Amino acid sequence: MSTRRNAGFAAVVALLLLVSPVSGQDAQSDLTVPQMAFGTGFDYETRNLTGQGDTFPAGVEVIWCRTRVDGAAEPATVTHVWYRDGKTVARVDLNVASPSYRTVSSKKLLPEWTGRWEVKVLDGAGTVLRSESFTVE
Repeated sequence: MSTRRNAGFAAVVALLLLVSPVSGQDAQSDLTVPQMAFGTGFDYETRNLTGQGDTFPAGVEVIWCRTRVDGAAEPATVTHVWYRDGKTVARVDLNVASPSYRTVSSKKLLPEWTGRWEVKVLDGAGTVLRSESFTVE
């Protein structure tokens, strides 16, 4: 009976090793974010930001964050996490469909939402790939 139990245990361990990602080898681990910028608009035709900057006037209605994500060997996901004065205000999951991929998210702002803002780009495991900030005066 103990041989049968040991064989079952070995089979479970072998199965877990087959389905568990090996550290550093999952699809998300090679992602980088070489470009990240903010703007007040986004031109869908050219896929470029308009009103680009890192300081914006109070009353701006929307801020866009555009990132280029490199290194996806297969479809992956990144998350833009938006912070205002250190507090999370939004999380936006974004698909990355090719090895060099541009993606955007936006945040509507209330007139009183002035201060320091930050957007962190996270991979699927929650690792921060890049972080940039802007100010609404």
